Amino acid sequence: MTIRMKTVIISFLAVFLISACWNPFAPETDQGEEYQYYNSPDSAYKVLKNLEYAYLSRDIDHYLACFRDDFEFHLLECDYDDYDEDGIEDTYWGLDLEELFHESMFNSVSSIELTLSGTSQQPWTGDSTGIAQQLQRTFDLKVYLDASGTTGYRAAGSALFICRPDSNNVWYVWKWFDNSDT
Repeated sequence: MTIRMKTVIISFLAVFLISACWNPFAPETDQGEEYQYYNSPDSAYKVLKNLEYAYLSRDIDHYLACFRDDFEFHLLECDYDDYDEDGIEDTYWGLDLEELFHESMFNSVSSIELTLSGTSQQPWTGDSTGIAQQLQRTFDLKVYLDASGTTGYRAAGSALFICRPDSNNVWYVWKWFDNSDT
């Protein structure tokens, strides 16, 4: 299996997303090409909503704006590999590989469909400051390679997002744990 194929497969498996209450008239939103993004999201669910919108519209700039600089995507054990080609098996990757994988995927697919569920949010016990929040989400993702919607991939399962704010109370995804079924 080539690195490009692994990249595409892992990208499809590395999906999340959220369903939550949303007010389309909220003043803190910014009109995107197809979606209204939250400007400077002031809560964890809003940054996940922005991440969802960026994924659906395949907007790499909005997508990357959802992550902290020290972001980590934690892989399933069966997906451990040497993604950065440094000779060490990776159990997670950072923002640089997240950008590479998703830019490649966003540019090579025709459309994306999602079925999302979950609204839980609670403090993450792995953060001694008590600031970080964990959000468990389930998803069913369909990625179509052709306009007819007959060729593509599907990923389903759950993901755990650890979000925390910066000093200006703008929330970002800090850690993402993949718990995909497929």
